[in-house]
Amino acid sequence: MQLSGGPLALLGEVRTGLLPESAALSRGSAAELLTLVRGRRVQSRERPVSWAQSPVISEGVDCRLATPARSRVRAVGTVATHAVVLGGRILQSSAQATVTAGEGTHRRSWGHYLGRIGIVEILTRIPADIGSQLVDGFLGPGDPAMATLDPGAIAARLHMRVRTDPMLNQKPPIQTSASRLRWAARVQRGAAPSMSFVLLDDETRLASVVVGDESELFAVQRFCEDLAMHDWLLTVLTEVIDEAEMAELSRSSPAQVLTPLLEHLVHLWLPGAFTPAPLRGLWTGLEADPGFTVQWNSRIGQLRDRVAVATLGALTRSQTRW
Repeated sequence: MQLSGGPLALLGEVRTGLLPESAALSRGSAAELLTLVRGRRVQSRERPVSWAQSPVISEGVDCRLATPARSRVRAVGTVATHAVVLGGRILQSSAQATVTAGEGTHRRSWGHYLGRIGIVEILTRIPADIGSQLVDGFLGPGDPAMATLDPGAIAARLHMRVRTDPMLNQKPPIQTSASRLRWAARVQRGAAPSMSFVLLDDETRLASVVVGDESELFAVQRFCEDLAMHDWLLTVLTEVIDEAEMAELSRSSPAQVLTPLLEHLVHLWLPGAFTPAPLRGLWTGLEADPGFTVQWNSRIGQLRDRVAVATLGALTRSQTRW
């Protein structure tokens, strides 16, 4: 989509968690779950693993945009959001807004904004470096006393809406928490795609992306969804191994904790598989630092060893009783 004057920044957030369902959803069941708008098609495919995406829905906003200087930047428009189910197991809700300059400083009718899904227009004076200000402000600590654009809240509501759908039996094979990846992107003409990635706390991650032109900018959301999924998988793997250690201390079977992850999630580790071609090179940096796949393979080896030891111990105890 070409926008008048070009986009100033993209701001978004992805929520990632395990579907509360005992069995992996089939492609048809995932499509049924994600039919959020009657009469609009759910996108899906089977390779490299099953993937289904809901229709895009929008939510109107009239709010301030965060900037490091805390200047008053007002924007009006809509935030675009959708849900994704991967491998019949992982649920993501993703919301993003493209920030552009408005035509004038007066608010127009809602009909104008509702026809531009996922676009918010700035109605106040725009500084020359507004793109970097928007990125820094959105990813910064913020001012709790000042309400600003929050696509994460919109993504969280959609995540809850899908999770509580009556077709899910609320019996996941693993007890895990959800994660959130807040991301922002801007264009720096002619620059090679680059990014920074920060683990803010146990739940929250931050990603800042720079691309060289607008065609790459509109691939950022899909890249961030891919990044969020793999970061969540790695986090869950670490949590499950820690839980297995606690099980050993309480003389419970660690295999009961570890085996479900091997059965239900390990095969979904495919870094870059869902990233559009222009941005796949960003995974090269992630594999070097923090070394996603190195960490994953090391943890999986640890997990398999623990399962093998637990299984051998159970077998030995059984033979001793005989």
